[in-house]
Amino acid sequence: MKVMLVINPLSGKRKAPQVQQAALDMARDHGAQLEVRLIKGQGDGTRYAQEAISEGFDRLISAGGDGTLNAVAAGLTGSKVPVAVLGYGSGNGYVRSLLLPRDLRKALTLAFTGTPMPVDVCYLNERLFVGTAGIGFDARVAAAFEQSARGPWNYMRIILKEVFGAMPMRVVVKANHETIEEQVLMMVFANSREFGNGAIISPGSAVDDGLAELRIVRKPPFLGLLQAFYQLYTGKVDKSPYLRTIVTREATVHQDGDLAHLDGESAVIGQEVRFRLEPKRLWVVR
Repeated sequence: MKVMLVINPLSGKRKAPQVQQAALDMARDHGAQLEVRLIKGQGDGTRYAQEAISEGFDRLISAGGDGTLNAVAAGLTGSKVPVAVLGYGSGNGYVRSLLLPRDLRKALTLAFTGTPMPVDVCYLNERLFVGTAGIGFDARVAAAFEQSARGPWNYMRIILKEVFGAMPMRVVVKANHETIEEQVLMMVFANSREFGNGAIISPGSAVDDGLAELRIVRKPPFLGLLQAFYQLYTGKVDKSPYLRTIVTREATVHQDGDLAHLDGESAVIGQEVRFRLEPKRLWVVR
């Protein structure tokens, strides 16, 4: 078996040497040929994935966070080359959503021996994401987080700093032959369950069911915010009276801002946002 390991050396408190050595040892134990690629700049993950296809690799291992997986998936989508995920980034929302092992040795064992299964991918204005995307508050948090030190505690600090002063944003959503206008804190496009760091925004989402949940979140009052945080981190967010859900494969959204995040990576997406889901377009080792 010919395997490509794509590592983001900036993820996981710079554990790349440890991950690389463990993967080389695992490859030797399984009689696999392993080639290592280090991400050094924007676009590298997608380019390496395309090389894995053209050079006949049997599978690719993505070692990093959700952003690394996003880049790799953009190159693999539509091909038969599967991706195995070693989640050691800041949030690891996709790994958590799929209940993949987070222990390095267990994750590597699955990466070399697990079965590829097809999963859905989604797009905002032709920008791919595999887990979650969003506009509004969570997009602003993603932008601020990219300019700060990594880690779950700093992520929480940014959320708390931003949320209390966050102003509602007007969105107009067209989906399932219905038009909805709301003043929202944020709108989340959920193909998977988690943002990352244990924040479960869409408990019922599955990456292979051919549907996405669009979560329209209005801003609660102060005490409601405290309850919302509790519900978010205990998997009980569906009980919130400030949440509205649209289950769909496609939608158009007008937002007053222009920011979005895709798998936690900030992007300027524009005021007019086109969402679509393409079922079973990416193979993931599970």
